Amino acid sequence: MRIGGAQKSLLSFLQCLEASGMCGEYDIHVLPLNPKGEFLTQIPAGVTVDLPDNTLRWLGQHMSRELLTKHFSLRGLIGEGMWVIRKLLKRFPKGLNLPQRVWHSWRKIIPLRREKYDAAIAYMDGTPAYYVMDKVQADKKVLWLHNDYEKVEYHPAFDSPYYAACDAVVTISTECRQSICAHHPEIAEKVHVLPNITAAEAVLGKSLEGESDGFSTYPGLKLLTVGRLHEQKGIDMAIGAAELLRAQGVDFKWLVVGEGSERKSLEALLEKSGLQDAFVLAGARKNPYPYMRGCDILVQPSRYEGKSIVLDEAKILCKPIVATRYSTVYDALEHGKTGWIVDMTSAAVAEGILRLRQDEVLREELVSHLHQQMAGNEDECKHYIDLMF
Repeated sequence: MRIGGAQKSLLSFLQCLEASGMCGEYDIHVLPLNPKGEFLTQIPAGVTVDLPDNTLRWLGQHMSRELLTKHFSLRGLIGEGMWVIRKLLKRFPKGLNLPQRVWHSWRKIIPLRREKYDAAIAYMDGTPAYYVMDKVQADKKVLWLHNDYEKVEYHPAFDSPYYAACDAVVTISTECRQSICAHHPEIAEKVHVLPNITAAEAVLGKSLEGESDGFSTYPGLKLLTVGRLHEQKGIDMAIGAAELLRAQGVDFKWLVVGEGSERKSLEALLEKSGLQDAFVLAGARKNPYPYMRGCDILVQPSRYEGKSIVLDEAKILCKPIVATRYSTVYDALEHGKTGWIVDMTSAAVAEGILRLRQDEVLREELVSHLHQQMAGNEDECKHYIDLMF
């Protein structure tokens, strides 16, 4: 369970169950397909973490010494070989995105799970959803979708049998529901919206734990972005905005908390622009909240989102926010009241940052509105249980 929005949403739900004393009422098992990451140790003690078998560990992973020595599987090795050959020969149905291509290649390799469950929940779309539908035996199956279905470019024909066979589909915003229903209108009656659970007291408490590596004491403008180093999150756009800020003589430190596949390409951009000291890829952090508490402005330059947990958490900490105008942003922010929404360009992001930096009255108005709304939504936990269990 590496750090990410869907993973954080699941962890918040499990911790909410624990805090309410309901963990003991259910025999809950979590099966992380990739059993690594900062969140794994934060799963409540009342939840059983099942480790994937050796074949499942190979799914979607690059061949490595660890797989060959610690988790060797002949079926996994065959699956990896078939995947490589299919990629080289481009032997996939047209129009599939990466998770769909992975499952198309691995579906017959992955073994059926022996246990039988009352309910099986795929808390992420893509591979976890296909695995639950094809390989898990359960009386009830629920599939989550944490993104705008159209933006992640799933091929609807591939997904149709899975959505038809499940008992419920859960997404995290009205916009996300509209997106999937536009491509799968036949399942509209079983598509539900459950917002991510954000525990206000936990966020506020953790923001006071630990240090921010000197970030909060930087004398200039302190900017923070929290998100994976992935094209979706627009970190390249943020680097472009940072170049424009520097050109205008702004003294700033821009920290990006998160890790991902684009680190090398982003580091190359930073080296080319000479921004390495001012724009820092800080990596993943188990507790990002001291950095949130210490920043002047939280910047979210995403190209698309489902419903951002980061924005909900920044709102709890009453931080001025600049966010790009992706399709679901208005589910999280009200422009001019709880955040400042800008066009999806580096120039617009830089302009939004400058506006909040220079306009003290606007900045104080945003913070005032956030103080009035500062609350978590832990009461959603019951709705989760009613729908999924």
